[in-house]
Amino acid sequence: MSENTSWQLEEFVDSLVVELDKTRETLAVKAINKPLSYTVKEVALDLHIFPSYDGDQVTFVTAQPGQEGASKVTIQLGSITDQQVRATSKLPGQRNEVSLDAIDVDKRTRRKLRKLGVNSAEDLKQLEQRNVDVAKVSDEQIDYRKLAGEIEKSRRSQNPPLVHSAELSADDSGAQCLWIRGENLAIEPRFLPVAVINQELADVLSYDAGQLRIRIAGGVQLADDNEVILTVDPFAVVKFNVRALSEVT
Repeated sequence: MSENTSWQLEEFVDSLVVELDKTRETLAVKAINKPLSYTVKEVALDLHIFPSYDGDQVTFVTAQPGQEGASKVTIQLGSITDQQVRATSKLPGQRNEVSLDAIDVDKRTRRKLRKLGVNSAEDLKQLEQRNVDVAKVSDEQIDYRKLAGEIEKSRRSQNPPLVHSAELSADDSGAQCLWIRGENLAIEPRFLPVAVINQELADVLSYDAGQLRIRIAGGVQLADDNEVILTVDPFAVVKFNVRALSEVT
């Protein structure tokens, strides 16, 4: 027999709501291909418990079979129709959505965020846009700077930088420049990419998601095989070789 540990009503209701939200989201997805032909009517949960108050908080212990003298608490759940499911549910697993499961955070933080209805990075972003202080609501000391970094790291892994070509040219002063073209290169406008060519720092003249234009330092000796290292943002580093400054490997 498992240990009969004490619990708080808030924890029980929070966990129940999380499970109900999962069910509602599943019904919302199902309704896309097959309209719901039923309505979930009222459901009642009768809990037989022994309450305890320590002067600060109330906790409960669930009555075991045959135990007498327990108090009864009834939790009544209302009905919901298929129209209400569609109107109140966000479809889970949408493309480019960063799930909490893909973020490297501890289980306690993930569980607390889910109780608040936060299942993805986009949910957390919506709360931030509405100026909601999640730390106050959750009563938890959560490092949101670290959490935001993990979200960006996960999002970046879904859209990694790709280099397609590199071409040598010259600027107005005659200095050699390397023009790199690709996809998802410099997607963070607030971050100045860093370029190193043959172990020497180079100047990034211009950059965006599709290209980078880099001035090669005058002291850099170019060879048939040249190493290029690009740090395009805090979560993406690209390393490749440019052979004869024409072929990317």
